[in-house]
Amino acid sequence: MEVGVCVEAYRQEMEVSRRHINSAFMTFVVLDQEGQPSTIPMVKPEAGDGERRYREASKEKITGECSVLNRTVYLSYNNVSALKTLVAKTNWVLATEIDKVRMYTLEEDKYLSFRIEMSLCIDATQAFFLLSDLRERHEWDRHYASAELVQQVDADDMIYHVLSQTVSQDNKPQDFVILASRRKPCDEGDPYVVAFRSVTLPTHPPNPEYTRGETMCSGFCIWQETAEVTKVSYYNQAAPGYLAYVTTNIAGLSSDFYVTFKACERFLQKNKDEITVGLQNL
Repeated sequence: MEVGVCVEAYRQEMEVSRRHINSAFMTFVVLDQEGQPSTIPMVKPEAGDGERRYREASKEKITGECSVLNRTVYLSYNNVSALKTLVAKTNWVLATEIDKVRMYTLEEDKYLSFRIEMSLCIDATQAFFLLSDLRERHEWDRHYASAELVQQVDADDMIYHVLSQTVSQDNKPQDFVILASRRKPCDEGDPYVVAFRSVTLPTHPPNPEYTRGETMCSGFCIWQETAEVTKVSYYNQAAPGYLAYVTTNIAGLSSDFYVTFKACERFLQKNKDEITVGLQNL
């Protein structure tokens, strides 16, 4: 029997402010009276994420890639969970609003998080599929040079190797290995979720030509507000050390986010008909 374990830390007076510490898998063997492995009763997983992880773990055991893929499955779960935790925080502060594109900030300990949101006329499902494919992101995000799909974990979890336009302090372009996990709403009123986090991949070790960057927690939440209007929110938790830069450059950062989000809006409007044809075939 394989058991996944997730360790989180939080302050007792702020139980919603959790941070991921570590994840692991442990294998237990139940022995009979003669010391031999015995069969345990069938496991009935919990509804929702429990059923999903149960199916994925069973599939991975059959393919013979249990240890590697189970790690990815649990990373995917933590990826989505971390973004949902960030979304649920209530102490966001409106920093600026430009032409209905709003930017919020959240300071906790040494971390600074951003939330940028806008409403536009597009179906939430269309926006969900368009924004979850990092290979298309360079069309609207000028910080992206390219993104290569290097591992298709399953239908909703992918690992990309991303090359950035951003130059590091070492005067080298940055690259990232990013796990993208997308989830459809479980209940009415829940958002579509596209979560991103950095992972390590043996096939893509750090390259001396690039500075390996890290994405701690970022992604999109997409709500269908009305039959015609969808709210798209982007979240990003910045690493320690970024706080001082942002505090002194909030105006420049707001302008950059605005330009990027307006480009995202044009991208979604341009490609929504194309994605509709694909959705009809699902």
